[in-house]
Amino acid sequence: MKYIIGAYATAPSLRTDDKEAELEFFKLLIESITDIRGLEIPFWGQNVHKFGNDFLFNILNPDWENVLTCVPGSVMSLPNNPKFGLASNDEEGRKLAVALHKRSNVFVHQINKFTKHKSIIAVHLASAPSIPKQGVFSSPEALYKSLQELTSWDWMGAKLNIEHCDETIIGKPFEKGFLSLIDEIEVIDSLSKEKKIGITLNWARSAIEGKNPNKVLDHIKMSKERNLLSGFIFSGTASNDEQYGSWKDNHMPFANSFGVKFYEENSLLTELNIRNTITELNVKSLDYIGIKLLSIPVENSDKERRVGLNKDALEVLNKIIKNN
Repeated sequence: MKYIIGAYATAPSLRTDDKEAELEFFKLLIESITDIRGLEIPFWGQNVHKFGNDFLFNILNPDWENVLTCVPGSVMSLPNNPKFGLASNDEEGRKLAVALHKRSNVFVHQINKFTKHKSIIAVHLASAPSIPKQGVFSSPEALYKSLQELTSWDWMGAKLNIEHCDETIIGKPFEKGFLSLIDEIEVIDSLSKEKKIGITLNWARSAIEGKNPNKVLDHIKMSKERNLLSGFIFSGTASNDEQYGSWKDNHMPFANSFGVKFYEENSLLTELNIRNTITELNVKSLDYIGIKLLSIPVENSDKERRVGLNKDALEVLNKIIKNN
């Protein structure tokens, strides 16, 4: 089976400016993993790599099918502008988010021109902003308005998917705190009959929302009921871990399964939880499935561990999917 790899979360460039280390990481990743369908490419608001778009273009296998995620660009915009977001009830903040996604649309055309085929199969969106602040909040109505505009553009065949992040629950801790999944589903369902749009779930973000791995299964069922589940990303979390925190969205690696070399002891991405997730998913009906992992401590992770976490995670997934 082929997978989407969110390699940017494991790459050295997340914390360093060492181009050589970045090139060595990707060289070893591509040499070590034969199951790469493509990358989850982060759109930061202006570009997709700190060393420039061309740097990433020259790393990509031109035959890959990739996913572009605009979630990083949205999340990085919020500290300076809490009104920013596709679901913002503040019209100026909403328009700024639409403009960011227009730039991502331009990138889709650029990368497809470079690879000479439709190399972006999906684009991830976020229903920001977060918890009510200064009278600003997320609303389904604002999200609907934004999506009407986004879906009018030419995405060259790429499907627009809202990647659900943990929702705002007043009085309880949250990580992203965006719209609820049911609100996102209702908005998408009202558009999906005529537009190419769906839902992508991230294992950790659903588990974080419920403070329980069973929340992932609930979210899968909800998305499948409306036939909107398009993609699924395995990214981990822990109820308590010294390095990865308590219910934090830090892309924690898998737990120890099948005796793999690279893992995190306290990760809730255990063999049992992965198996339960795969059972609930109809993997063959998905447009794509992937992983996104972070190696902490970032500064002290060598390329073997960075690549090994990805390679071993796919080994675990392959064994569970094969025997499911």
